Amino acid sequence: MMLRDRRPERSNPPSKGHYRAYKTELKTDFGECCGYCDTPDYILGGIRVFQIDHFAPKKRFPERSATYSNLIYSCPFCNRAKWDTWIGDDPDTPNNGEVGFEDPCSLEYETHLDRSVDGRFLALSPVGTYMIRELKLGLMRHQQIWQSQAIRKLRSRLRFLKEDPRLTNERKIALLEQIDELTQEYERFKLSAIA
Repeated sequence: MMLRDRRPERSNPPSKGHYRAYKTELKTDFGECCGYCDTPDYILGGIRVFQIDHFAPKKRFPERSATYSNLIYSCPFCNRAKWDTWIGDDPDTPNNGEVGFEDPCSLEYETHLDRSVDGRFLALSPVGTYMIRELKLGLMRHQQIWQSQAIRKLRSRLRFLKEDPRLTNERKIALLEQIDELTQEYERFKLSAIA
């Protein structure tokens, strides 16, 4: 499975005096999704609800409070869960291979976390296990959001493809089966969440 559709990549905006002034750039760079859990901002109310996490916490490293490369577009849940948590005294050492975090914009992020076919976060390393626990990525909310997004993408793909005259009946059936399987899994998940 794939953790996310695209890795966030920070642009290089002009220096600003306060970290909040970067929110629009962060929203764009993070694809309008939380850098940690990949929840789209529109689900929780958009840019006005989303927050800015200081990867190396501003309380411990105030000199980085307005450094763009230290800022993460974050849902309020992940921001509050991470808050001031940091493993040491070096802002450039986010983990020790066992505990700590990984910057969502780094290539190493995906060596620690992945998603199962039903949308659960999977730890690929001890750091991934730590991140799932600390950021509360094991909550059903994350799985439900992932499944609803997957269904939305499949439906969009189906709408586009069903008009394509080159699409064979076999490919249409395969896509419909994929949508059916995912929606069944989603319905099972919703029922288990209620029970």
